[in-house]
Amino acid sequence: MTISPLARVARTPRPPYYAVTTTTELAAGFDERAYMALATRLYADARTIEGFLGLEAFFENGASIAVSYWTSLEAVERWRNHPLHQTAKARAKTEWFGPTITRIARVEMDYGFNFT
Repeated sequence: MTISPLARVARTPRPPYYAVTTTTELAAGFDERAYMALATRLYADARTIEGFLGLEAFFENGASIAVSYWTSLEAVERWRNHPLHQTAKARAKTEWFGPTITRIARVEMDYGFNFT
């Protein structure tokens, strides 16, 4: 599988903020090319949503994890109800994803290194 251009560390502000984590086992019918084309469109749209802070997405061994960061639960809800996101979720459920879970958490603390 190719490495997503989104597979990098998101630069987030000081907490608090929210993290929405979706972990999935990829289905046998997973189409990487079609998925990445849609994911690129989704990322562009997410960047227009007030409250979007960043995205990290990784794929390995038939599974993926995506973490998006948001300023508020209201911003999370705006994204959850975004028309293209709704369409993408429906397609993922029927074509690309097996067992999947999304978790929403408030980030109270973060730390890191090697940021420039």
